[in-house]
Amino acid sequence: MRALRNTKLPLLLSGLLVFCPTLHASEVQTPKSYITAGLGIEQLSYQEKIPDLALASTDTELSNWILYLEGQKAMAPFFVGVKGYIPLTDDDTREAWYLDGLLEQSNSLSYKRMGLDGYFGYGLHPLLNPYVGINWGYTEQTRSNFQNNDSPGTLALTATEEVYSLSALLGLKGNIPFTPSWSFFYAAEFMLPFYSETTNDSLPDWKASDVGGYAYTLAARLQYTITQTLSAAAWLRGGRQHWAGSPWSSVDGTRVKWPENDTDFLGTFISLSLYF
Repeated sequence: MRALRNTKLPLLLSGLLVFCPTLHASEVQTPKSYITAGLGIEQLSYQEKIPDLALASTDTELSNWILYLEGQKAMAPFFVGVKGYIPLTDDDTREAWYLDGLLEQSNSLSYKRMGLDGYFGYGLHPLLNPYVGINWGYTEQTRSNFQNNDSPGTLALTATEEVYSLSALLGLKGNIPFTPSWSFFYAAEFMLPFYSETTNDSLPDWKASDVGGYAYTLAARLQYTITQTLSAAAWLRGGRQHWAGSPWSSVDGTRVKWPENDTDFLGTFISLSLYF
């Protein structure tokens, strides 16, 4: 990797041209090997809709505690790693459905999501490190205590939906030092699924496969170097998962469809990183 002279480098982030602090040759570093563990709270906002029926759910909000783990091995100028987030809780709240703007049904909803990424990248520059990889994703939703607007009482039924997916991942990350102790880390990722399978235990003969969609994630982290081998950080991680929904199908004489749906997520984390 070539050393930089004492010149300022412009960086385009979210449509804004940001001039980074001057980087001296002594500050330019190859990718590092590290292990990171973090704990945080992730806020989920979930909505489903079936446009051809004018049927949609409200934006349902839930919060789960999340464990974040990452390990990276540097083999300059390349790096390879694995990272994942694991839900420690699954929040429960009420979900409401509206037909032509009128309340049709409400139910309890619990929702948890997890993911595991494997990636390989090139240390182009401390500010710009591209990488590619594979994302394995899993979501689980359980609905219960159904109440229909036309019928009194609560229906004692539980339905659990599971979604498994594999996606191609394209990412970019970098680190901007401000002082010898403080730095700002960013990452941006886009994921395109090439495999998915959705099942619902209340419909054992039904499944939706290879549904189209996309996902993106943005992360920003303020890091403080405690020692040469240990740092602490506070950070935000957010994005969206979109699924286009499945075509209509017939199961035992009933028309079934996985609705188009969106999950917006925003998490706040604290973490420790050990370098080696």
